[in-house]
Amino acid sequence: MPVPSYDKFIEPILRFLADHPAGAPAREVHDAAADALALSESDRQELIPTGQAAYKNRAGWAHDRLKLAGYSASPKHGIWCLTEAGRKFITDNPAPLSAQQVEAL
Repeated sequence: MPVPSYDKFIEPILRFLADHPAGAPAREVHDAAADALALSESDRQELIPTGQAAYKNRAGWAHDRLKLAGYSASPKHGIWCLTEAGRKFITDNPAPLSAQQVEAL
């Protein structure tokens, strides 16, 4: 299975960060999202042309999208956390997010 597009990483990242209110290191978020998406070890070894793991790249893009929406932040280098707006969004949307909700971010 190829590594999913970055939009598929948005919900797993939101849910993981909701469970870690103080924030979490990006590497933990990358791995938690990969686990939630059931990425195999070979999926995790897939690289983009720059040499970065594709799943880490896609998680990074998802986090950028969440930051642009005002739902996440990086209070310190390498630490990701939800903002107050992100916590409210995830509380107001407990069911799996629809494609329209993800697209609206």
